[in-house]
Amino acid sequence: MAIRLESINLIIPLKNINYSYSGGFELFLQHYQSRFGDTFWHDALLFRAGAVNPAEMKSLVLFWQQKGLVPYEETDEKKKWKDMCVIESSHAEPTLPCDWLEVDHENNSVFLKGKPKGRIIGREEIKLFYS
Repeated sequence: MAIRLESINLIIPLKNINYSYSGGFELFLQHYQSRFGDTFWHDALLFRAGAVNPAEMKSLVLFWQQKGLVPYEETDEKKKWKDMCVIESSHAEPTLPCDWLEVDHENNSVFLKGKPKGRIIGREEIKLFYS
């Protein structure tokens, strides 16, 4: 499956949420259910949180950093995304290199590298799923 991009996107593998959020993704979903289909959506492997400006995105990154995720790492004096990835829809490229994410420019979506792209999940698909 793949995640549709809109505005500014924070993409996190579900496995990272499962080990960083007490109670895992299922409890996170319960706590923030009202945001799913609005600014949050997910497929079987990836979670997407959206923002409309850099300040809002910074607060989302900080939220997950406080939960124990490491936003980026520096190797050989280069930064790259580690436990999460920020990607702007207008550029359709991660803001830093992200070696675990594939970008589908044609469909303005992303999916986990090494996995089939499959169906694209966005706002409307999640609203149907959770209604």
